[in-house]
Amino acid sequence: MIKAVIFDLDGTLVNSVDYHAQAWVEAFKKHGYDFSFEKLRQQIGKGSEFIIGELLSESEYEKYYDDISNYRKQYYQENLLEKVQPFPKVRELFEKIEQDGKEIVLASSARKETIEHYKQLLNIEDLIKHATSTDDVEKSKPEPDIFNAALDKLTGMDKEEVIVVGDSPYDAIAASKIPLYTIGVLCGGFDEKELREAGCSEIFKDPADMLANYSKLPF
Repeated sequence: MIKAVIFDLDGTLVNSVDYHAQAWVEAFKKHGYDFSFEKLRQQIGKGSEFIIGELLSESEYEKYYDDISNYRKQYYQENLLEKVQPFPKVRELFEKIEQDGKEIVLASSARKETIEHYKQLLNIEDLIKHATSTDDVEKSKPEPDIFNAALDKLTGMDKEEVIVVGDSPYDAIAASKIPLYTIGVLCGGFDEKELREAGCSEIFKDPADMLANYSKLPF
């Protein structure tokens, strides 16, 4: 029986993927690299170390990693965070899950302040007991650290009793390494084929679609 649901945040509950891609464009451009918005958008969901590591040479990575990563974070916080909007029906979905006696964990490697901002934006502060942050992980997705950290917050639960919901292939890849059953949502911009190939067992449009089809969920 499923006892808990782990939700990714960016692209799953809040409409932030385009803004993250924009921040990466600006960060690379600041340091002399002209990567397209589309190229960087396909990377969103990975950790900074994997995005920069894939796009730059080893020597460039060692030289510029901290500067690019820190500028990206600063640009997002100062210019884009306040523009992020919640996807519809997140609170209603969470209320339904809570009424069923299941716990909810937010699994994100964002800063704690950013996660608190998102919780307020989504109006779910009273429904969330546990959330991960960048302080809980050594490696970001597609490594499984963030989901292992989320599992650690669910005392006495086995992985077979937990489901992950995420919007990117990197969520599914990370979850599959534990392994955890994964539901994909399309609202982050990745297509169904990508999500299924990465390991998502079921696909929904967004949180509102999950709520509308709640009886079909493996909860």
